[in-house]
Amino acid sequence: MFSSHSKLYRHASPGVQEELLALTSRLRSVITAQGVVRRTTAAIERSQWLAPAEWSALQLEAMRALALHAGRRVPYYREMFARLGIDPRRWRSLDDLTEIPVLTKDEVIAAGERLLAEGGPWLRFKGSTSGTTGRAMAGWRDRASIAFEQAFVERQARWAGYRRGERRAWLRGDPVVPSRQADGTLWRMNRAENMLMLSSYHLTPQNGAGYIEALEKFDPVMIQAYPSSVGYLARWLEEHDRNYRGKSLRGIVTSSETLGEAERRIIARRFGCPVFDWYGAFERVAAIGTCEHGHYHVMEDYGRVEFETNGDGTANLIATGFGNRVMPFLRYRADDRVVLADPGFACPCGRSFRVVERVLGRVDDAIRTPDGRHVVMLDWIFSGLFGLVEAQVVQERLDEVCIRIVAGPEFGHREEQALLLRARDRLGAQVIVRIERVAQIARTRNGKFRQIVSRLSGSNETDV
Repeated sequence: MFSSHSKLYRHASPGVQEELLALTSRLRSVITAQGVVRRTTAAIERSQWLAPAEWSALQLEAMRALALHAGRRVPYYREMFARLGIDPRRWRSLDDLTEIPVLTKDEVIAAGERLLAEGGPWLRFKGSTSGTTGRAMAGWRDRASIAFEQAFVERQARWAGYRRGERRAWLRGDPVVPSRQADGTLWRMNRAENMLMLSSYHLTPQNGAGYIEALEKFDPVMIQAYPSSVGYLARWLEEHDRNYRGKSLRGIVTSSETLGEAERRIIARRFGCPVFDWYGAFERVAAIGTCEHGHYHVMEDYGRVEFETNGDGTANLIATGFGNRVMPFLRYRADDRVVLADPGFACPCGRSFRVVERVLGRVDDAIRTPDGRHVVMLDWIFSGLFGLVEAQVVQERLDEVCIRIVAGPEFGHREEQALLLRARDRLGAQVIVRIERVAQIARTRNGKFRQIVSRLSGSNETDV
């Protein structure tokens, strides 16, 4: 109601917008089960130092408890366990988990609310994602699930040197400044969280100096950002032969996009601090975070992750998150891939969590706009449009994009207009948006779906 996506926020004055941001944060804090945050935080501060045998035992216990819950309370799993004769009480090792078939996104969409637990907390929150395939999938969480996730995100922030209450900057997907605004103050202060929230939608060569000046003046201890957004500012600094001059910055935490090694280097060099990359998923089945030595650790206390190797040094993730009992996903095949590290590698940080060399995640192009912006992460414009089977954004001209959609029977004129309005709001008035209905959307040579395809000169058209 009060978030930066709301109509009320968009039409408010900057001062009122800041009050609404603070109010939203306070409401979120009330909704989140703070007791669960504290208990989970205490537990994972200990579990991050467990030996492999200890966290394997922890995972087996957590998997057994979650599967027993799913077999009793979740219709989808109750029927499956009965059909296949699965009894989690018989499990004696993590290898026994393979009794449960791998769950795919198509199966989640087909199962729908049969994956919801019966009974339990009445207060539940529904979200949706298009993910890497552009297909809408609904997901449900409760207060405890949100709190569980928050505890792990906060632990990653502590790895980056941040403590709750210190100054931080936020440069992610929140439209904190109206898209129609071209210059001026392109950020808002959220005083409830001591957080400067900067628009990721207004990054242009002309605005670069203002962003850097605002960050240096606020002097955050940590910056949380999309890699492309903070990378844009790092390249601006590079082009102007400047370094960031803030004195308090200890770490930058990136997430939600793939962080390339070249991008990491220029960010670290120009901002003068380490970059900590975080991988999570809408399905909340796996989390991978960067430690103080720059290595990616699989959060073994967050969920059980299996590596499905592809024979080329990469692996798919098959994972089960421990934090969501409202809609548990057991052995879910995530859309993302990782590059495996040497299994014998021991990180100097002292944590025995398994290490991956790189998180490949999804690799998409960016949409470029006439005013110089690079727009990525368009998931929000598709969110909640459940008649949408697949969608892809294609740019062949600087001032025009085409959204190709494969639409089901539920996707009518109203949904199409909603998609048009969202896309225009995200891309700005200078970009013409067309919607083209197609029977199917082509994949790359190796079968990958690309949600954003740019055919402008200088774009990345590598078939990866």
